[in-house]
Amino acid sequence: MTSSTELLSSDDLDEIGHLAYSAPDPEALVTRLVDAVDGGQILDKRDFGYALTLAAEIVEREEDDPERALALTERAIDVHRTHGEPDHGYSRAMRARLLHRLGRVDEAMAGLEELRPLLTVDPTATYVTEVLEEVGYDDLAERWLTDAVRELLGRTTDRPYAAEESQQQTAAMVYGLVQQRHRLRGEMDLPHDDLDNLADRLRAASSRALDQLDDGPNGIVFWPRAEFNALLLRWPALAETYGTGWDDHRARAERDLVELAEEGVSGLGLVAGSAEGVASFARDADLDPTDLAAVDEYADSLLAEADPIPWPPGRNEPCWCGSGSKYKKCCLPRSRS
Repeated sequence: MTSSTELLSSDDLDEIGHLAYSAPDPEALVTRLVDAVDGGQILDKRDFGYALTLAAEIVEREEDDPERALALTERAIDVHRTHGEPDHGYSRAMRARLLHRLGRVDEAMAGLEELRPLLTVDPTATYVTEVLEEVGYDDLAERWLTDAVRELLGRTTDRPYAAEESQQQTAAMVYGLVQQRHRLRGEMDLPHDDLDNLADRLRAASSRALDQLDDGPNGIVFWPRAEFNALLLRWPALAETYGTGWDDHRARAERDLVELAEEGVSGLGLVAGSAEGVASFARDADLDPTDLAAVDEYADSLLAEADPIPWPPGRNEPCWCGSGSKYKKCCLPRSRS
């Protein structure tokens, strides 16, 4: 963690967000974030909005003060606009959730309605329907997901010769939306329909692809806390690749997976590495364990042999990192840095 006089980087903000779940004094973290924004003590001005959103999340979750959290969220949205950043729907969705908590239901629903088009243009926009679920509108969330999936499927039919990059993004959005819809309909005890069948086929196809790809499964290796500490203790140079601390490592892994998903890669997963495993692999292959090529080969061998942990887990499911916390309260926020 940086001192109060140093500029905060994106990684520092990630660490603050994680510390908030176990900090004895969450208010001190909120003060640190707000003071950093007010004093211009953030390395990249594009992170000002992120810092204020983090502060709002801490205030809502740890202090249960939705009024103050809403004020911070409003500031975050204004900062995003001031710096001319793209539409930061996550902060606006958070604003809608807070408005709903405060009884301002019409405003909340109007805000979510404005965000609805993001479901068909932004692969990460499932937070829109997740907020609907959180405030008790499961039926509406299911309807929006259904409409979005059908619109995207129609887009692939209407534009069969679209650019490959566009096709990949559309495929990524269909996969994410149809899986969220499938999970939600299961929780609602709704019968299978054609899109539920599609969700099953896509998941099965992704699993088969993981086994058949020549370059191995679609996923990454991560290091559980004890193994990560052992790894850097033996080979400090690997900190440059895997992170200087456990929180940094998890943030990097989450962001890498988000980037892969945005590129249209489906069926993603993680496998756990071990320091002794690297040492043994390098010894058998006569390689230097600090050589990135050796670590990459070790990672490939794990992905080819182990059953990956599917990513992403559901928001309310245990986080992939093994912390025991729910995904939405652990590594999910790291993707928003």
